[in-house]
Amino acid sequence: MPPPVLERRRALFVLGLAALGVAAGQAGYATLRFARAPVSYGPSLRRRLGPLEDFPLGTTTYVEGAQVFVRRDPGGPRALSAVCTHLGCTVRRDGAGFLCPCHGSRYDGRGRVVSGPAPRNLAHHAVAVDARGHLVVDLGVELAGDPDDETKGT
Repeated sequence: MPPPVLERRRALFVLGLAALGVAAGQAGYATLRFARAPVSYGPSLRRRLGPLEDFPLGTTTYVEGAQVFVRRDPGGPRALSAVCTHLGCTVRRDGAGFLCPCHGSRYDGRGRVVSGPAPRNLAHHAVAVDARGHLVVDLGVELAGDPDDETKGT
């Protein structure tokens, strides 16, 4: 009868070693995953707005997918955010300026606050023309101040 006891002890010993090996493997995997930070940068903030010809000279056009107004003048295309700086509502054209329908903030044609609870001017975003002749706005790049401001540098 002694041989079955030894076999049971050996089986338990092997089972314990296997459990220890699994635990060590999991700890090693977790350590390696921790060392390699799982960073998520999110989706790209660059949006293709369409061919340059779709934005006639001297007009302001709203592009819904990017929530920007594109103004094209002789100085080149400009992208102005359509997101109100008060609570993030989408502003709409109102005469020569913009109006937030939620809380009544008013902006002039360049996106500067005229009245209302909005704390800041509308953001201006970097815009470029790609190799295919399409306008591309980068919503992750906010230009400092008003790019059309004539008082800059004075």
